[in-house]
Amino acid sequence: MLQAKVKSGLKWNVINQVVTQLIFVWFGIYLARLLGPEAYGLVGMITVFSGFANLFVDFGFGSAIIYDQNLTNKKTSSVFWFNLAIGLFIYLIFYSLSPLLAEFYKEPKLINLTRVVTLSLLINSLAGIPNTLLSKNIDFKLKIVVAWVATFLSYGVAFWMAYNNWGVWSLVFQGIIFSVINLMFVWKIAKWRPMFYFSWNEISGLFSYGSGIVGTNMLGYLTRNLDNLLIGKFIGNASLGIYTRSYSLMMLPISNVTSVFGKVLFPAFSIIQDDKDKIAFHYLKVIKFIALVTFPLMVGLFTVAEEFVLLVLGVKWIEAIPIIKMLSILGAAQSVLSLNGVIYNATGNAGKAFRVTLYLNVVLIPSWILGLYLGELDGLVLAYLLVGTIGAIPILHEAIKIINLKLIDVWKQLYAIFLGCIFIILVGFLVNTFNLTLEVSLLFKIILSIPVYASIIFFFDKNILNDLIKVIKPKKEKKSTNNIKL
Repeated sequence: MLQAKVKSGLKWNVINQVVTQLIFVWFGIYLARLLGPEAYGLVGMITVFSGFANLFVDFGFGSAIIYDQNLTNKKTSSVFWFNLAIGLFIYLIFYSLSPLLAEFYKEPKLINLTRVVTLSLLINSLAGIPNTLLSKNIDFKLKIVVAWVATFLSYGVAFWMAYNNWGVWSLVFQGIIFSVINLMFVWKIAKWRPMFYFSWNEISGLFSYGSGIVGTNMLGYLTRNLDNLLIGKFIGNASLGIYTRSYSLMMLPISNVTSVFGKVLFPAFSIIQDDKDKIAFHYLKVIKFIALVTFPLMVGLFTVAEEFVLLVLGVKWIEAIPIIKMLSILGAAQSVLSLNGVIYNATGNAGKAFRVTLYLNVVLIPSWILGLYLGELDGLVLAYLLVGTIGAIPILHEAIKIINLKLIDVWKQLYAIFLGCIFIILVGFLVNTFNLTLEVSLLFKIILSIPVYASIIFFFDKNILNDLIKVIKPKKEKKSTNNIKL
């Protein structure tokens, strides 16, 4: 039954995010303290290009397979061989052109680093179809356990390498080892093997759908990574390391909350793709839950940015404080847009998503260049903050129109949460008026903010507990041979 699968998928994805972040806190922060911004900047210079290339390896076929309700083994086999050929071709390009990349950044170390980092493109092309089929079936349990094993072992190796002065190679091998372990186990649990068969006719329909997905993903990737390219080229790897680490902190609450729902809701919404009212109902409940968690985390990070950087990351990361503050506010705004892609893709509107993303880039990219010119790293991030928060309103409007919703419908779900976050900021300003040590300041901000936020939420939205329960534990519905209930 779909409802049971959705519930199980949500449960395992929530558990996954908790476990993964415990591993990240233990190993990731230690690596950041030990390696410093320069190592992260070097890897960031490569991933700007390799991440973009990875979009071509998948070419939107992953989403197309999930969307397609008439899938055959001939289709999946054809996609598998196509992805593998593209992955090999793109890796050979990176291997050959790595000296040009090193010359572009004026970093000779990038030649060998690029040739190793981009091996992940080839590995991902092998793992793509098994991973996608597990997601399509909303079968996350074994997939997630495999990811835990791969994450723990890969970070363990990176920890040992960093401790023994391997420097940036610690980060490189962490990524490669994770991909290899994940590949081996996913193939074992997916219970799928490709046929020695390829036909373009089998995947032409998937290509039509996937081209819209890959177009949107390309523009989205450009939005998320052109900033890295500009910073790495014109300011340097230390500034890029500060920015990428700050950006990853901004993305933690978003990816760890929204990805839980996105992974599960896309296949579920695809099944009920013609029932817009039902999609709208569940969308409003889920977006409220996402904001309930991500808004206070992002605003809380804004208020404790100084304490967090100096106590956790260390003095060498002090320049990240204003960057983290600006990106945390941007992250809160962006979390509201987190399910836009699910709406577009599940309802067959990938083309519209492409156009909306294109319009955003037309404004955002020039603002980055202007901000970089006027204020270097701080200027670029400020431009990102202004365009990203203001632009969130029309972008959200375009997405929810598809499921017959208006902005006022979303505001009714979020206004109490918004007010609660304002009070978190006020608590932070109040604590800052006292001359406290970093440790005491951090403690008081956390202790005071939680009850203040909760009180405001419950005062202005007395039904929030019931709504929360509906998201976590949907009401059981009678079986029906005519309709699939979420």
